[in-house]
Amino acid sequence: MKNGLFYENDELIYYKDDEPYHAGIVEDNGDFYYISRHGRAVRGIHVVHRDMAHGLVPHGTYDFGDDYKLIEGSYLAPKKQKSSKNKKRSSGKKKKHLSKSNKFNIAILCSVSVAMAVLCIVAGILGSLQHENNEHNNTEQLSDISVILPTFDEEVLLCTPDAKAFFDGECSIEDAIKGGSPYRPLVFNYSIKGGDGVLSISERADLSNPRTFVLSSKSNSLSIDNLKTGTNYYYSVTVQDKEYSGSFKTAESPRFIKIPGVYNTRDIGGYTNLDGNKIKQGYIIRGGELDGLVVINYFLTKENAEIVTRDFGFVFDLDLRESTLVQNKYNSRLGADVRHRFYTAPAYGQLFNVSFAESVKEIFADLADPNNYPMYLHCTYGADRTGTIIYLLQGILNMSEDDMLNEYLLTALRTEEYATYGYMDVVVSNIKQHPGDTICEQTEDFLINTIGVTKQQIESIRNILIDKD
Repeated sequence: MKNGLFYENDELIYYKDDEPYHAGIVEDNGDFYYISRHGRAVRGIHVVHRDMAHGLVPHGTYDFGDDYKLIEGSYLAPKKQKSSKNKKRSSGKKKKHLSKSNKFNIAILCSVSVAMAVLCIVAGILGSLQHENNEHNNTEQLSDISVILPTFDEEVLLCTPDAKAFFDGECSIEDAIKGGSPYRPLVFNYSIKGGDGVLSISERADLSNPRTFVLSSKSNSLSIDNLKTGTNYYYSVTVQDKEYSGSFKTAESPRFIKIPGVYNTRDIGGYTNLDGNKIKQGYIIRGGELDGLVVINYFLTKENAEIVTRDFGFVFDLDLRESTLVQNKYNSRLGADVRHRFYTAPAYGQLFNVSFAESVKEIFADLADPNNYPMYLHCTYGADRTGTIIYLLQGILNMSEDDMLNEYLLTALRTEEYATYGYMDVVVSNIKQHPGDTICEQTEDFLINTIGVTKQQIESIRNILIDKD
């Protein structure tokens, strides 16, 4: 059984109990190494967080050489934030030493700013007048109430244009990464005078089971998180017993999810499979850990947990991490009423190790239970074990092979390390050795004849997650 550092194919790998292990800082013969995900030692500049330093080195930034060893003297301490008091003191000193030329430049800037402000005010007034005269705007003028609501002439995009282009097959994942964080909320712009309003928004035209928000007359914009993609929405705004209504549609795209404090979250639904049917949204949200057991800066607070469980209706926490993380009774961070289970799931090549067959069988048995939905499915980073299980799940949902692999690549929009199929090659090549004309048939054969999942369980999963209407 391998334990410790081993060179393999010009890479330095750290093993624990015969498996590559994300160990952080390790010491070997007086030298220090940083072991990142998948057990690989790093080269170059790397930030070592406190929880990954293990008391062997101070947390901070280090340089690791071509031989993977920490370069002595490369330590850079984390930058300390100045207190607001010090900032004010520093700001005061700068004001005392302004030169005449600086004062002159500031005077010019102030004059320009005033002029620009006047122009903006004039433009705003003219724009408002034009807006009110536009027959397409949802506007009503009463004696003491003025309400202007947005018109949606185009589908609303809930991610970056680059993420959408990748989803549509119009650019590479490398190009999509340049767009930054992929998530975008709906921005609802409005103007209300004469009192606050109540916004109700629903997928149903009769506005049943709506999400509600207060539209303050002191503001003019509201961000709405976690709407579904490719979906028609209907809304109404009530101001002093007067009601105004409208609708819009969100564009088809990956559905990235915002859960405060949690990493790499998105919906597995929204795709169209090879039969032309949609994978349902809101049934499985995939992502990183919720509790900070492994990575201390990824966690969901109790207050946010109540909001998340309310908005998504989670009843099950399908936790792919190892059960040895805790010794005592464990309650899901989503709440004591949310069922939780550890599985010690495999990642990549481990999937074909017979020692993991039982855990995979248990996972798919729980996926086949309609009482477990909606669920949050995760490991530590929502990438490796999660990516492996989701790949199998999408296979039996009859998704195209391109969509299956591209769904995996979307993690690269959070961590560029996943911008290739490399880690998944062993999964794809092994699944394709099974009989079948399509990846769906091959995945089904693997799950039934190698893992022990039943045909009835696979049909149950399809009935739960595929929208055949």
